[in-house]
Amino acid sequence: MQEAATSAQSRANRPFPNSHPTKNAPSPDGKELAQIEHALDVLLTKLLAERKRQREAPGPKPPLRALSAAELAEMPILSDREIGRERIIEDPLAGALELAIREIGEVLFLQGGVELMGAVLERVAGRHPKSYGHRASLVDHTWNGVGEQWWC
Repeated sequence: MQEAATSAQSRANRPFPNSHPTKNAPSPDGKELAQIEHALDVLLTKLLAERKRQREAPGPKPPLRALSAAELAEMPILSDREIGRERIIEDPLAGALELAIREIGEVLFLQGGVELMGAVLERVAGRHPKSYGHRASLVDHTWNGVGEQWWC
């Protein structure tokens, strides 16, 4: 159990390269890339279904709230990891799906940089022409800042 916690902690604190994927990371072969793409497609489909379920759920919706400049100034600046943790606590299922999608982006970046990320995003979103834009936008938002390079 201690080893799992240590491994998770080291993953959470690892730095990302500023401009290039890790030279030692192997590029995915065709089979592995197909598995990654399938996983991303399944995660996206589940996340979209969960968001739809939440929108259509009966009962009151949380109210929108405007924040004052003073309230914004008092808010702590959180890292991507801290935001992800808060998101999982706030909405466990959607937060976990978003985290998994981000992890796939990090793996792709390490294996082939933003070029591989973009190619995979295009192929996966392209599987669903009617929701292509929604899927691409969702992944783009989730991958924002991966490797300090991803901006679509």
